Amino acid sequence: MVRRLIDAAHVSLQDAKLNSLSNEGRFDLAYKAIMQLANAALQAKGYRVLTSKPGHHQLMLQALPLTIGLDQSSLIMLDQLRKQRNATDYSGDLVSDALVAEAIAQAQALFDLALAIVENR
Repeated sequence: MVRRLIDAAHVSLQDAKLNSLSNEGRFDLAYKAIMQLANAALQAKGYRVLTSKPGHHQLMLQALPLTIGLDQSSLIMLDQLRKQRNATDYSGDLVSDALVAEAIAQAQALFDLALAIVENR
């Protein structure tokens, strides 16, 4: 399951890099990759999160320092992306080019970190 989530995150991340998509679509795909990776990291440690409960995205992100040793500044940025994702999904906020680039950069960094840890366990 962990490997499948990482592979799915890779696909989401590659799709997020497609310039032919809208900023909102690219941001959503990058955020999806982040959540798939956070879930993979959690499951690699033997835990699961109840996705039927509100707040599971925030919970998976908050676990990243414990599951893969994510630093505090990266965690703060990922939480800002989570808040932006909520604003985009629930309020229709538009996504700037800079925010798409940041989401992709954060997803790529998380992918590299998660892959290295999972392959070395």
